[in-house]
Amino acid sequence: MNALFVTLALIAGQPAEATDAELAEAARREYLLGVGVHGDARAARPHFAAAAAAYRLLWERGPRTPELAESWGRAAFLAGDWPRAIAAAHAGLRLAPHRAGLQRDLDTYRDSVIAPPETKPDERLRPARLSGVRARVSEWDLFGATAAAAFLLGIGAIRRFTVGGAWALPVAAIGVAGLIVVGGLAWKRAGEAGDDRAAPVWVLRSDEVLRKGNGESYAARVESPLPRGAEVREIARRGDWLQVRLTGGAIGWLPERALLPVP
Repeated sequence: MNALFVTLALIAGQPAEATDAELAEAARREYLLGVGVHGDARAARPHFAAAAAAYRLLWERGPRTPELAESWGRAAFLAGDWPRAIAAAHAGLRLAPHRAGLQRDLDTYRDSVIAPPETKPDERLRPARLSGVRARVSEWDLFGATAAAAFLLGIGAIRRFTVGGAWALPVAAIGVAGLIVVGGLAWKRAGEAGDDRAAPVWVLRSDEVLRKGNGESYAARVESPLPRGAEVREIARRGDWLQVRLTGGAIGWLPERALLPVP
């Protein structure tokens, strides 16, 4: 399929029956066209929107990679769709929580969310910068540390029970200590991942009132509507309404139609 037709289909919002290579080429070309429109955001945004649509289709098809999420988020952000940019960054960070580029991108996208002034601590909307073991230590870091600690333990044990040597026991002890530390980090990392799965992130598509119950008839839970791009965590569901928790801790209900899931 001609790449031009792929681009036109993306701009029209129609699914593109194209190969992955054609979609990737269309996304790259539209992104560069958007970058090339200097000083005219209005003219550049359709190009970035088409690029974001292509990256989204590639994500849905798989394979999913942090690099793809990064490209998708940046294109969506430059197209003016920061809710989807935030969702894309979260999707990438699920795969690679330690990826510094995605962490910086998420902070940049959050800066675009125009939040009302906080009147109470529990109504705080902006999440803190990602922290914890998962944000600093990758699975490969743990694998490398485990291999190094196991090597020291093995060398020390073999030396101790064969020819001996004053250094054998300390080396083996260092290996054991290393394995204990790695095990603790792995346990902490798994716990953080479990917390994320237990309360998944959703992003508001548009401004929406947080209500005290699962219906439009319920009173507002907070004084001002939640802004487009705000992040909330799901804690329960009733029909097509979600009970969510704000970063500050306030709990209320939002209609699912107003929310964008992290893919």
